[in-house]
Amino acid sequence: MFQRLVFAILFCLCGATGLKATHIVGGELTYRCLGNNQYELTLTVYRDCYTGVPWFDNPASIGVFDANWIRRQSFLVSLDSMTNDTLPIQLSNPCLIAPPDVCVHRSVYKKIVNLPYLAGGYHIVYQRCCRNNLIRNIIEPLDTGASFTVDVSESALEDCNAGAVFNYWPPVAICVNEPIDFDHSASDADGDSLVYRLCTPLTGANPDFPVPQPPFAGPYPPVSWLNPYNLQNMLGGQPLTIQPQTGFLTGVPNIIGNFVVGVCVDEYRENQLISTTRRDFQYNVADCGKPLAAFFAPEALCDTLSLRFKNESFSASEFKWYFDLLGDTNQVSMLYAPQHMYPDTGWYTVMLVAQPGKPCTDTVIQTIHVTRTYASANLDLTFPDCDENGILVAVQDQSTDPMFGIDSWKWTLVGPDGAVYKSNLQNPQFLVDDYGDYALTLEATSGNGCVATREFPFAAPFPPINFLQDSVLICLGDSIRLFPDADPAFQYAWTPSDFLSTDTSYNPLATPNATTTYNVTVSGNGPCVLEKSIKVKVIDPSSLSVLAVPPAVYAGDPVQLFVIAPDASTYQYKWMPSAGLSNSMVFNPIGYPQDTTLYTVMLSLSTGCLVQGSVLVPVITPFCEPPFVFFPSAFTPNGDAENDFLKLESKIVTEVYWVIYNRWGEKMFEAFSLDDQWDGTYKGKPQPVETYGYYLKVRCINGQESIRKGNVTLLR
Repeated sequence: MFQRLVFAILFCLCGATGLKATHIVGGELTYRCLGNNQYELTLTVYRDCYTGVPWFDNPASIGVFDANWIRRQSFLVSLDSMTNDTLPIQLSNPCLIAPPDVCVHRSVYKKIVNLPYLAGGYHIVYQRCCRNNLIRNIIEPLDTGASFTVDVSESALEDCNAGAVFNYWPPVAICVNEPIDFDHSASDADGDSLVYRLCTPLTGANPDFPVPQPPFAGPYPPVSWLNPYNLQNMLGGQPLTIQPQTGFLTGVPNIIGNFVVGVCVDEYRENQLISTTRRDFQYNVADCGKPLAAFFAPEALCDTLSLRFKNESFSASEFKWYFDLLGDTNQVSMLYAPQHMYPDTGWYTVMLVAQPGKPCTDTVIQTIHVTRTYASANLDLTFPDCDENGILVAVQDQSTDPMFGIDSWKWTLVGPDGAVYKSNLQNPQFLVDDYGDYALTLEATSGNGCVATREFPFAAPFPPINFLQDSVLICLGDSIRLFPDADPAFQYAWTPSDFLSTDTSYNPLATPNATTTYNVTVSGNGPCVLEKSIKVKVIDPSSLSVLAVPPAVYAGDPVQLFVIAPDASTYQYKWMPSAGLSNSMVFNPIGYPQDTTLYTVMLSLSTGCLVQGSVLVPVITPFCEPPFVFFPSAFTPNGDAENDFLKLESKIVTEVYWVIYNRWGEKMFEAFSLDDQWDGTYKGKPQPVETYGYYLKVRCINGQESIRKGNVTLLR
């Protein structure tokens, strides 16, 4: 009972999808009779070191079934950590290099069990899911499990037989386009006849139950081959074949990747099959490579005889260089990519040996011509033209290389504002439009690849009119300098000359008595002659006036403030008080005064002139009577959209109640808010034309209360 409980718990835990393995590389299950119905079972499992998740099962679950696949026994086998090891990578050809990231772990489980005689014999099974996701010759390997089985026949039980045991595990990695010659032979302690064959590996557990405890009953379907692979073509290339008598496996794979392979050995005694041992394994076909020596060396050097060699070898990690094979053989290096200083120009024979002193080497010999060149970058700079779009910068290349000449140019011009201009022409032209310092860089490349670089800073002879303002403000009677940021290296001509200290200075003093536009022409120090204007706006403080519309408002109502002055919207303003203003920095803000307020506005100019004006906005205090509380004496509900409703009009009431009666004292309508209105109907029917009585009671914002009675006439 306790054993069944343990199995149930482990089945629930290990059957979870979270324990789905992605590591199965292969395995096999064998048996050996010890006498008295005692048999030693040996389970060997292989997993991928890198992609294997999780580790080996601990414990592993093995099931024993009869010939009709009825389970007779099941048991757990603990992992013996001493049997866990990593298989070495062994290649048959010493010139081949083991591929990286190939690693296989092996673990062995052993268990002695009692197998009494049973008609038809036994099937012994271990199952696991899933296989390595890198496998390319079966469908959905990540969802495909494996069943490692061994069959013990009735005759094997009678004779206390020992099953066949494979002598060697296949190599962890094999090389693409290299022959597979592997001894898949097995040993049999009883000396029975063994026959070998290729067989399709079996499926078993599934992703939903990756570790079935106990294993599922068979028979088990074979794996599904992915087209074009099948039992006769498991790897591609020259198909695998196995000699039935010796188990010697041959073939030549031509595709890189991981492939599932199955081998079965059938044990015969007196021509009767008594046992079958299955081997399920995985071939990792990789590009093992062979050493190949190759290098590159430039023919010419730039201002030096120190030459840097570029190593272009493959599948090699050790090297030996001979820099002057036919001369000084002591000039050697063991570096991967050395740099060597030659004593003089001339012809030299260079030899590179890849994997020197190893069983497999490769050698390359190359004759090089060591020369050197002296490239220089230079230019001439002119400014041939100027217009309203900018000044033309013309570059004339004067770079040289006396041996190889200049093949290409790379120009980069950076302006004072960060703008970048580029060109690959030999003699480019640039149109620039900004005053200031420029940086021109030239990279001249010679015919042998040498690069000479030089920078040419210059100031473009561009009149600095971009620093001149479009307009300035002064008060009547004040003066102002027109161009304080001008460059005195240029010539200036100002018009009109009225009210100027001078008309040829770069920064004259202007004292106009009215708004005046001055024009300036800037020339000299280059081809550019440019014109620009500056408007001097003169403000007469006495001409400024401040108005408010309407001139008086109720508390909280809007009032439009504005300044009347020439070009009023172009000035800078500051209104006080600013509280309640829509914007205190414009010439026409909107105010919402709660009390009578004096609004003052100031214009402060850079010349120090201060212009000020003000306006008083009275705030009217209403009382709780007409016209501040208005109730009409008549209305015309005839649908013409004019005076169709009877409604109380007021901005100062806080509480409202009014009611309408007909001549018999019947209540026609009752209102409790300013939004209520009577449309002249009662119970949905239009009322006749006549005079109706009303009663009105309101309370206003000042706390006052008003009660009125009267008549209202309904007209149509």
